Amino acid sequence: MEGAQTAPEMAGSVGAARGSSPAWLSGPLSAGLGLSAHLAAGGQAPGLLIVTALAALLGMAGSMTASIARGRRPPGWAVLLAAGLVQQLLHVAFEAFSTASGFSLPGHHGGAPTPQVPAPAAPAAEGAAATHSPHLMLHLHVAAALVATVLATTGTTLLSAAQRRGRSGIERAPGDANA
Repeated sequence: MEGAQTAPEMAGSVGAARGSSPAWLSGPLSAGLGLSAHLAAGGQAPGLLIVTALAALLGMAGSMTASIARGRRPPGWAVLLAAGLVQQLLHVAFEAFSTASGFSLPGHHGGAPTPQVPAPAAPAAEGAAATHSPHLMLHLHVAAALVATVLATTGTTLLSAAQRRGRSGIERAPGDANA
């Protein structure tokens, strides 16, 4: 069977022909930045599995977008718009999935304070600090979108250049792992 290839050989040849795209990293990057912004503004975090699932879904969306673009670079405004939309969706998802009942968003940042049930042993002053500022939340999510945009546009360029350099065929010294 001269023409038959095994599965690992085929997978290696396909990956070598197309090259692997670092676009999937935008999902975990955006989810991590969004969660950091959400927590810094005083919001509650959903469970670890929810954050992991959101990061995986965003990673798949980034990978699919990169495969649709097929090497064309989207304009910076489009990347910023996508990052802003992702941060909005992450904010809503974090708010929705961090409640005890699962999905409760009435009066979502409508100016009215969200009802907080203080812990039985906590004084009222600590329970009042649990509310978050919608303005601070907005500013931090905008900052997360800006950072994600900068990292997505410059980071993919740097990673692609490093991958090209690694495949260029330049021989490295035996102890030179960082070249």
